[in-house]
Amino acid sequence: MNNTSAPYKNILEVEHVSNFYYDNGLGIFAKRKKKQVLDDVSLTIRDDEFFGLVGESGCGKTTLAAAILGMIPYEGTIRVGGKEYSKTSRSEFTKVVQAVFQDPLSSLNPRKTIGYTMREPLRAHKIGTKQEQIEAVNVMLEKIGLDASYADRYPRELSGGQRQRVCIGAALMLQPHLVIADEATSALDVSVGAQILNLFNEIDAGADFSMLFISHNLNVEYYLCDRIAVMYRGWIVEQGTAEAIYSHAKHPYTKLLLAAIPDFNPPKDDADDEGEVLEVARADVPGACRFYHRCPHACDKCLTRPELVNIAPAGEEEHLVRCPVMTENLK
Repeated sequence: MNNTSAPYKNILEVEHVSNFYYDNGLGIFAKRKKKQVLDDVSLTIRDDEFFGLVGESGCGKTTLAAAILGMIPYEGTIRVGGKEYSKTSRSEFTKVVQAVFQDPLSSLNPRKTIGYTMREPLRAHKIGTKQEQIEAVNVMLEKIGLDASYADRYPRELSGGQRQRVCIGAALMLQPHLVIADEATSALDVSVGAQILNLFNEIDAGADFSMLFISHNLNVEYYLCDRIAVMYRGWIVEQGTAEAIYSHAKHPYTKLLLAAIPDFNPPKDDADDEGEVLEVARADVPGACRFYHRCPHACDKCLTRPELVNIAPAGEEEHLVRCPVMTENLK
């Protein structure tokens, strides 16, 4: 019943992905306006890597997840396991990619037992006999910190943390190569959320899969992930190792996220006024940096579209920053 290990170096490749929606405006005669959610987003997730995507609400994190999962249209290319989703059957795709969402209660059928729900992926793909499926569910229940008795319970009989454990277990039943966790702990209280993060770490130690972990909490991303990308208004504005992003952030928006973390004390060599980001200081300028209206360092260089620049020394893991002021200061 085991899937074979992924033979590719990058489990996920997102190349120049953009997404738009139409705003109906106010009134029945209002003209529909095309608005961009994702703007030329590119990133890769390696085999057996936990990759974090962080940013405030509305920045496009969930939209990117929906594009990867094939739930919405997009421009650009997305390859999972070296294959474009549009050229892969849904059945084949779900063997490779699974998702865990924010609200565990809405993800579970209230009329079905936990055992039935967790067996469903195996039944759908005709993997194993009924007895083998039941045994696989019991094994997974143990892995997620529950026991076999939970198979006969219903979602309403479980706590929020237990329901999220079941959602994680169901996502892992097919032994996928990529799991997308979209705000998987934000609906839980702090202590339960910490338990779920520890569960992810425990599972990662004994399993062979990669994860795209989406959150608005940079502390959580730092704890769980190997690399992190910071998103702002549909752009990746900074990307690097978790240590580089957390301890040596360069983009003003990343520093704003860090400054919002309670009791965060930045290293002295990075302590400056970049956490003092203006909430709304100036109007947006078409074609300018998307952070231009809030950035205390904005200047004429920011009036044209900035590109991601690798600021890491030669031979080190790349550290990408989309800010002409910061990258110029590092030259």
